[in-house]
Amino acid sequence: MRAPVPTFKQVALRPQWIGVLIGCLLVSGIFALLGQWQIERAVEQGQRDERDTETAVPLETMAQPGEPLTTEAGGRMVSLVGDDTADYRVLAGRSQEGRVGWWITGRALVEQPAGEPASLAVAWGWSASEADARATAEALAADAGTVGPGTIVGRYLPSEAPTDGDIREHTREAMSVAALVNEWPDWNGLAYTGYLVVDPAASEAPVVGDEPIVSRPPEQNTQLNWLNVFYAIEWIAFMGFALYLWYRLVKDARERDIEAIEEAQEAEAAAAAPGPGPDRADG
Repeated sequence: MRAPVPTFKQVALRPQWIGVLIGCLLVSGIFALLGQWQIERAVEQGQRDERDTETAVPLETMAQPGEPLTTEAGGRMVSLVGDDTADYRVLAGRSQEGRVGWWITGRALVEQPAGEPASLAVAWGWSASEADARATAEALAADAGTVGPGTIVGRYLPSEAPTDGDIREHTREAMSVAALVNEWPDWNGLAYTGYLVVDPAASEAPVVGDEPIVSRPPEQNTQLNWLNVFYAIEWIAFMGFALYLWYRLVKDARERDIEAIEEAQEAEAAAAAPGPGPDRADG
């Protein structure tokens, strides 16, 4: 009698393969949670910057002298009480609404709750020509105090890295606090790591140069973190592989059962076959 060939379902419902299926489902669930976590990370890191950067807050609530500039402070409008000094300089290659000109920069001494004031690099205004920018800087240096003391409002930005012009052509282009502190005379060692772009309309200060520097709010990033999305896809692939592994194991077990049945049938057929007859004696 021919033994019935087991179906895939019959093999899969055996206790051992049900146990393996439960284990694979648990592993798949873990992989699914990891994939979901990566997707959440991608969305979280790509969320729009919803900070209120345009309402001026006291500088001391955002930064302290010598401390690194934080994400919360970067690009924020801040206010401070400070006094200008005679340390005025000009920066080349500064773009303003599609035009390239010069910045007039200086140093403000910011009052501290206790101790000596701290130095803050300040960008006061923009000029279209180098001659006008240098003339303005020289006039301000000759009469330090025309800009302050008083309340200064502006956008607090991170220090810039030196450019090729700074290094190769020795033309100052970057608002680099690290470079400026080495040139400030009588510097007491206290300085903010960022710099301020002044908003004359909100400050107790005149417009310096041809016009105020245009300082826009920080760009709002809405891009997803695609690296996290890629990791999420990987975890989903692992989840599918765990289920495929169970399917492959059950299929292999069924194929082994079929082979065993066929071998048993072949052996049974061989045993039932009649043997060779007795040899006839020669007459």
